[in-house]
Amino acid sequence: MKIEGKKNISLVSWNDGHFHQLYPLANNLNIAKNLKDSFPSPYTIHDARHWIEHNIKFNPPQNFAVEFKGKLAGAIGGEIGKDELRTNMEVGFWIGQPFWGKGIASEALILFTEYALDKFPQIKRIYSQVFETNIASMKVLENAGFEPEAILRHAYIKNGKIGDLFQYVIVREDVERHD
Repeated sequence: MKIEGKKNISLVSWNDGHFHQLYPLANNLNIAKNLKDSFPSPYTIHDARHWIEHNIKFNPPQNFAVEFKGKLAGAIGGEIGKDELRTNMEVGFWIGQPFWGKGIASEALILFTEYALDKFPQIKRIYSQVFETNIASMKVLENAGFEPEAILRHAYIKNGKIGDLFQYVIVREDVERHD
């Protein structure tokens, strides 16, 4: 599956063509420091193989490769909540350092949000949680129409430091009201 956007940006289903581009791009401490500990660091060739194989089985896809001018630039995806939180989707994204500052993340997030609201009608809200030090991702979320919802004080620990999580949200009802 391929979702075309503006500025030569596309969301593409993960496939074997991404394999040799993924692990060198993802193996970067400047990316890992802003992501959950479940994101491998160092990011190896085996991590890339596992990620691609894991995502090939989803229909419809929930995670995409972000491509810029046909080249892998990062990743974006969502995880649907469980049980009483099943109307929520948490979105996460990262862009490789060589592609920073080009508006790729904001465009990818807009594309993904439109896709998720279309393909997953049970989803009523999409949210993202950002470490307090990740100002760039906060701007990406705001540029894509997400609104600040909460600050969760002392909600995470990363590299031995405790910090606040900033939560952003976009609600289906608000999106549909503006269409």
